[in-house]
Amino acid sequence: MVLFNEEMLRAEAPAVFATSPEEGRVSDRYSFLPTTEILEILQEEGWTAWKARQVGSRKWSRNHAKHIVRLRHRDLDVKNFAVGDSFPEMLVVNSHNGLGGYKLQAGIFRLVCSNGAVVSESDFGTIHIRHIGFDPEQVKDASRRLVSNASVLKDKVDRWQKTELSERSRMDFFTDAARLRFTDPDNAIIQEVSTARRQQDVGNDLWRTFNVAQENLIRGGYRNQQTRRMVRSISNIQLDIDLNQQLWELASQYAGSTN
Repeated sequence: MVLFNEEMLRAEAPAVFATSPEEGRVSDRYSFLPTTEILEILQEEGWTAWKARQVGSRKWSRNHAKHIVRLRHRDLDVKNFAVGDSFPEMLVVNSHNGLGGYKLQAGIFRLVCSNGAVVSESDFGTIHIRHIGFDPEQVKDASRRLVSNASVLKDKVDRWQKTELSERSRMDFFTDAARLRFTDPDNAIIQEVSTARRQQDVGNDLWRTFNVAQENLIRGGYRNQQTRRMVRSISNIQLDIDLNQQLWELASQYAGSTN
């Protein structure tokens, strides 16, 4: 099968096309499963890979490194998802160096800021696929679960959009959010995390508050006065996913506390 956007995948994440595991790093029980096989199954289910990246590391080969592929579904675009500038995603995370199996996760991507949030496991779950005993039905099940649960995600975002926070609650949220990345954030860091980068993110509702914090935590671009260093964007794939999920859980807690 020809993969859609194959040129982009080869340029951004060549490890997607590995044809064997990294030599000397896997056990005899390891069963090689190419990422392309997962993508082919998802493509048959209506998903198209549209964005990808991989880890740059001296520890393992460029053709076997950990990588993440973001896919969008033909029936879940901005228009029919109906939460403004966002749409659901399927995230495929894998490596071919024996350091873990596949993960399939749900996400929500915002076009206006080119940022992708990751839905917490409590709302969608994470499908773990081992390199031993692979079952294609797991991939199909994950796909169908996300498509069928898209309305649930939409309803949750709708609730967050309608949840107005007091100024005290907003600053409490930004303080809690800052602590997800910084050990002991000072007022300057909290102020940076709470600063909206665009006019459409100005407001007191939980959805916009969440998006402001998410973009500032992931992208950085400001100076940490305690360390005198610039806060860089997060490039570590697993750290990106973990921080996003923790922030999603935090917003869920704030949504529950206002009911």
